[in-house]
Amino acid sequence: MTQRPIVDLRSLDVLVAVIDAGGMTAAARRLGTTQSAVSQTVANLEGALGVQLIDRSVRPPKLTVPGGILYDRAKALLDAAQEAVEQARAPERHVLPHLRVGLVDSFAATIGPHLIRAMRGAAVHWSVWSGLSPEHERSLLDREVDLIVAGDVGEEIEGLVRHHVLTEPFFLAVPRAYQGPTDDLSDLAQRLDLVRYSTRSTFGRKVERHLRRIRLAPPRRLEFDTADAVIAMVGAGVGWAVTTPICFLQGLAHMRSVRCLPLPGPGFSRRLDLIARQHELGELVEELVAASTRVMEEHCLPVIAQHAPFAVDKMVLGGGTEEPRG
Repeated sequence: MTQRPIVDLRSLDVLVAVIDAGGMTAAARRLGTTQSAVSQTVANLEGALGVQLIDRSVRPPKLTVPGGILYDRAKALLDAAQEAVEQARAPERHVLPHLRVGLVDSFAATIGPHLIRAMRGAAVHWSVWSGLSPEHERSLLDREVDLIVAGDVGEEIEGLVRHHVLTEPFFLAVPRAYQGPTDDLSDLAQRLDLVRYSTRSTFGRKVERHLRRIRLAPPRRLEFDTADAVIAMVGAGVGWAVTTPICFLQGLAHMRSVRCLPLPGPGFSRRLDLIARQHELGELVEELVAASTRVMEEHCLPVIAQHAPFAVDKMVLGGGTEEPRG
């Protein structure tokens, strides 16, 4: 049986450093050692493998074909080793090895990036899924994710704890170029098409229930499953929409072409909750809710105040926990 050559991670780290730094001397500085030690390590590695890894006849040194193969595999091995070390240390630092999160699209696109940057140290590895609320509910129940931020889900499910993240009002969005009346939705629907949110989403169904409640049935011509698409259509003059502040923020690129107005008639709102399984994440859930509130105060409310100031006072951030049912 042929004995495999022994190659340690330190030798691979040195090889990667030589290529990434552009030479033996620069690699030595990066690694805190001497140029001769780096050169000897690479030579020993080549001797152990029986192949030349670096072409030393050019400056900076280039990888040979075998060297390129080893370099790519070495990078992956070193990354995996570092992740293994971090996961091993995680329990001592009260850090989760892996946190799997489901975020409704509008939250993922607007609040999500700032939230994860603020809370990144809570887990070694984050997996974030965006999509529709019903999809996230199924993922939570199937234990494919650890927590979700979604709207109107989980109310009748035992063993889940809900933390209020946001309540926001619906308002009217019309093309900025439109100068007609906006105080009667029935009249508006005769002048412009309604750009609908898909009824595949909890959000879209909520809007449709409101329209039925006020006995308004605009023709069903345009329907989209993301907020940025809806706001883009309004900005392009295609029609009007019923939306919320966070969904409006998702259409950032089209804001200047959209006019936000209070919704005529009775108002309504949507609530977003952070939902997790009871007793599994400890204080992390409250920390995420608090961080979400800070993100909204610092990054979202100032922009909303510029475009829809009437909506700011009707937004409720954070606060409140519902214990699990059953």
